[in-house]
Amino acid sequence: MKAAVMLGTNKPLQLCDMPLPVIADDEVLVETRTSGICGTDLHILEGAAYVPRLPHILGHEPAGVVARTGSAVRNLKPGQRVVPYLFFNCQDCYYCRVGRHQQCLHLDGILGVLCHGGFAEYFKAPARNLFLLPDHVPFDAGGLIADAVVTAVHAVRRAELYSGQNAIVLGAGGVGLSLIQVLVNAGVRVIAIDRVEAKLELARHFGATGTYPFSMEPVASAIRDLADSDGIAAVFDCVGSTPSLAAACRWVRNGGRVVVIGESGQPPAITSTEIAQRELEIIGSRNGARQDFVEAIRLVQYGAVRPPIAARFPLQNVNAALDALRAGPIGRVVVVVRD
Repeated sequence: MKAAVMLGTNKPLQLCDMPLPVIADDEVLVETRTSGICGTDLHILEGAAYVPRLPHILGHEPAGVVARTGSAVRNLKPGQRVVPYLFFNCQDCYYCRVGRHQQCLHLDGILGVLCHGGFAEYFKAPARNLFLLPDHVPFDAGGLIADAVVTAVHAVRRAELYSGQNAIVLGAGGVGLSLIQVLVNAGVRVIAIDRVEAKLELARHFGATGTYPFSMEPVASAIRDLADSDGIAAVFDCVGSTPSLAAACRWVRNGGRVVVIGESGQPPAITSTEIAQRELEIIGSRNGARQDFVEAIRLVQYGAVRPPIAARFPLQNVNAALDALRAGPIGRVVVVVRD
């Protein structure tokens, strides 16, 4: 099969012939149709995040069609449209038992991250990790459920918000724009903040009440006026840098929650004194659990979330797709493996 293969850090992907994945009795071979790309792919390529065994096939937002099933698989059949839950969890440890599957103590892999993913004509996954993709959901939007949408659903659940509260989404990229839609669907009033006006325009299109460029004092003043005496119940930091986390903690009300989604190696610029005296809750949020995945599919199925797609590239142009991502697109970039 053809695959875009990572052969080393800080090197372009190479289009190579790779062996067709061999499936076990409980696994499924999927013919890839599309695969989204995001910042995690760039981090892996730069050697700044996960370190997969090379050669490696990236692609953790794929969608496709069941091509073949293992002998023990009963719930899927060839021809069905599927999207994968990325974490190959053990189903038995404490975290699996309490429904926090992405924190599994005995992960057997993460699709496209620590095992081969969707930048190839085929990928394989355990049958239990494949969910049916509704017929009317396009493959490119469906694949984004696996990361961008489920991450948004899980982050909102972590924030424990209710209808009528105020929230800020800091960073209106692929995850941020999905977050805005999930929050608006839940009745939460959303303020979006980004450096790029075109992203803020799309945030308004998806229901953000207020949109502001990233700067400290003018934004803080506008937020106070918009949020009134209730303040900001939660800030979702989709950037994860020192300045963004400092701003998030500045804007959230006393006793509020800062949900950290974006990742970087930068240290947080907040003291334990401020956290304690303001009773702030700083919460990490990673992808999502299986129940979040089911909800993410439902939201996309019924049009409550429409993952924005900025550009599509054929598999042979995957390096151009990565360059497009580096340029900061308005939405997700998608690799089309097969029309």
